Amino acid sequence: MADISRPYAEALYEMAIENGSLDAVYQEAFDLLGVFRGGHALPEMLQNPRIPPEDKESVIRKALRGVDGNLSGMMVIMLRKGRGAYIEAALNGFIGLAKEYRGVCSARVYSAVALSGEQLSALKTQLASKTGRQVEMEAYVDPTLIGGLLIKANGMVLDNTVKKQLQTLRKRLA
Repeated sequence: MADISRPYAEALYEMAIENGSLDAVYQEAFDLLGVFRGGHALPEMLQNPRIPPEDKESVIRKALRGVDGNLSGMMVIMLRKGRGAYIEAALNGFIGLAKEYRGVCSARVYSAVALSGEQLSALKTQLASKTGRQVEMEAYVDPTLIGGLLIKANGMVLDNTVKKQLQTLRKRLA
């Protein structure tokens, strides 16, 4: 998390805990991140220096009607202080803090072919037992891996792909 966004993420986290609204704010922040990552015009508008802060604030207030006041308030404060470019990082930071508090671990699984629901479920169970946490898993297909799995979870990288094994073999033979 960028140093500039950290205090905002922590403040939002603490307010959500105090208000007992962590789950609701987490879901709203997660949904907002989808807007930032989904190619919408909102992130570009927030980072555009030609648009006055008052206009950005007005758009945020209209777009986020019904969203937790602390969440929208954080975004407005960041805009007023010229830190609109760090809103996405603050949202990510908040989500990270909330996941830590809730005992949730994020995992990304890369495979050469799509995994079945059964395989993903079994993998999720194994990761939960290894990490001691509930696991939120995202699965990706990367044909360049040739076979096997690459798992990134909770700061760990487990690379049991054919691609990695071939790279290791190449180094040994060189």
